[in-house]
Amino acid sequence: MRDLIACRDDIDRIDSQLIKLLAQRMDVANDIAEYKLIHNQSITDAVREHSKLLKLRQTAHENGLPPSYVSDVFKTIIKNTCAQEQHYIVAKANGSTIVRDTSVAFLGTTGSYSHVAACKYLEGFKGKIAYQGCASFSQIAGLVESGQCEYGVLPIENSSSGSVNDVLDVIQTTKASIVGELFLPIDHALLGVKLEDLNDITDIYSHPQPVAQCNQWIKDVFPKANIHYTKATSEAMEVVSKLNDPAHAAIGSHMAASFYNLIPLAENIANNIHNFTRFIVISMNPIVVPESIDAKTSLAFSVQKYEPGSLIKVLSEISKANLNLTKLISRPRINANQNTWEEIFFADIEANASSSVVQDILENIKPYTNLLKVLGCYPNSEQKE
Repeated sequence: MRDLIACRDDIDRIDSQLIKLLAQRMDVANDIAEYKLIHNQSITDAVREHSKLLKLRQTAHENGLPPSYVSDVFKTIIKNTCAQEQHYIVAKANGSTIVRDTSVAFLGTTGSYSHVAACKYLEGFKGKIAYQGCASFSQIAGLVESGQCEYGVLPIENSSSGSVNDVLDVIQTTKASIVGELFLPIDHALLGVKLEDLNDITDIYSHPQPVAQCNQWIKDVFPKANIHYTKATSEAMEVVSKLNDPAHAAIGSHMAASFYNLIPLAENIANNIHNFTRFIVISMNPIVVPESIDAKTSLAFSVQKYEPGSLIKVLSEISKANLNLTKLISRPRINANQNTWEEIFFADIEANASSSVVQDILENIKPYTNLLKVLGCYPNSEQKE
């Protein structure tokens, strides 16, 4: 029988080789991205991917490996390769590069969901990244507008609790443009300093959004618990860590627990286990999305309130163009000079803002709107089910 330490050393050596090979594979992917950009080819090739996975499954079987295991591994590799190619193409098309330093503002501190989202969005960059935690959404927008940060990450909606109204209010007035989006799975967990009987917990800390997303579990397990709201889940974890009291717990990501020396006491506690938050990325440098990449365009508009059918007329123009409207929500317009009850609508359309179709729509709906603003055009990251 081989020595355990020697076996683990071999595993570490093999894993190190795998990492180096993946890095080489990504270098080749950048060359492929360059070719696709020049020839205006789509990033994804479903036929090629299907054929490749079939061959890999056969090779796995020939080498005594479970084909499903190898297939799952390479699906992840292919997905991340496509994401890297998209980063490369979008940057190159806008006269930039992923090999540079950048900076990003996010809500909370290290370990918050916004911090995780910021890391995820910028993981394709090949340079130094300065992360700036913020106490509010308006502070994030302010850092971007002042040029102190190139990007700002904002949670705009959640699959369980809906839209984040404070963010909608910020993007009404910001001068920055939306340049990206990402959908982050939210793995809410109850975190504490010590693995104790849950009945001993008296106080729970978290941001209002996670509390709302876990309210059924809290009601069932801790109907009498004192709920303390914090500015971010990272703040909640920091508070509980400093208190060092088993009676106090935080709701946050189990992946971030180690940052604060906390341990998961209960996992998957959200009302909806398929819980995702959609984050948008803002910047003072709007981008052009190449035609080869699926794009999404976000609009803000208000309609002529006392003209019957004005909203229907706006939506009709989008429908006539056979475009998919993925989101339509409204908020009171932030402008003291306007009608007290004026609403501003936010719409997401699966289309490229620079296309003639969208340009025609914008021109056709002007007569029915008091305000019309393109908030941004960016790669569409929404997964089709």
